Amino acid sequence: TKHERIRKTLICFMKERGSWEEKMNDEIPRSFEKYGSHLLFPETAFANRIWSDAGEDLWKLICKLYNGRAVAIGGSIQNDSYRTPSVRLIYGDTTIVNFVDNHVKYTWDIEKNMFSSGNVNERHRIGRLNCEGEVIVDLFAGIGYFTLPYLVHAKAKFVHSCEWNASAIEALRRNLELNSVADRCLIYEGDNREVSPRKVADRVNIGIIPSSEDYWQVACEALSDNGGILYVHQNVTSKFNGSNHCDICENVKVKFNLNSYEKFQSALECHIENNTYIWNQFHGYQISCKKKEWFYFAVHITHSISSIINTIHSNIWKIIVKDIFQVKSYAPHIDHIVYAVHCFPL
Repeated sequence: TKHERIRKTLICFMKERGSWEEKMNDEIPRSFEKYGSHLLFPETAFANRIWSDAGEDLWKLICKLYNGRAVAIGGSIQNDSYRTPSVRLIYGDTTIVNFVDNHVKYTWDIEKNMFSSGNVNERHRIGRLNCEGEVIVDLFAGIGYFTLPYLVHAKAKFVHSCEWNASAIEALRRNLELNSVADRCLIYEGDNREVSPRKVADRVNIGIIPSSEDYWQVACEALSDNGGILYVHQNVTSKFNGSNHCDICENVKVKFNLNSYEKFQSALECHIENNTYIWNQFHGYQISCKKKEWFYFAVHITHSISSIINTIHSNIWKIIVKDIFQVKSYAPHIDHIVYAVHCFPL
């Protein structure tokens, strides 16, 4: 295999210098990410001091083996509001990455901003949408992960992009210019709960994990009076139980016998009349759930969004989760899911 050939070459290189130890074998990575000419390895790769002591010749060899020009070592996302990456460039002339994905151009500082290769399916799904004539609000724009596909491929009329990380905003501005779409996007700097526009959107992207629930209120407020679609991102665990959220989830599960989930093939429609939740089976759409926990969280979304909408509008709206998309999995029990929540006045 390619990994085996690379492993043997690196071992030979280190042995020639009398620097090889068997414990270093596990530090030759089986996986890596490549953005343009930058190679990004996990934090466990080449961790032993012996690797760095081998000097520049080692990194030149690694670039040759992996077909890159710069080497960076990643780490876990920092526990801050900006999801700052823990990445350090260890070889190469610049931290600035230039990368093309699905004909969309991106540039960013690899030490200051993250780019998730695992979100590729969601970026491409957005690019396949038809958003002609539509206005989008992207509550977590970052460097333009989703803003740009909306503009470049989905042909959105206009995108309102919210972001509070200064370095991400700088990259977003450059990326809008690179893709010649800057005239169709307005950037709102700061906390989206304070700066996001209200009553303008046909679609709202809530692209934050592990949970976007703190931002459902501002997302609903961003929808136009004619309604629209919320794209709700959430990490759903297989240990999830609707009753952990509220009694309403549990009551709905009982009413529709959702414990017999396999027999339930339609979506749920929710709206509020006289402060009472009205539920119907909605057979116009069949939502695809690989795990019952995905469906249970859809139940939680529908009544939660219904409650929020009821505080914003005096007329009755219906809320339907019509589509569920799996973005990626983290370990066996956690899935990054996107729920397409259709919200329209009756």
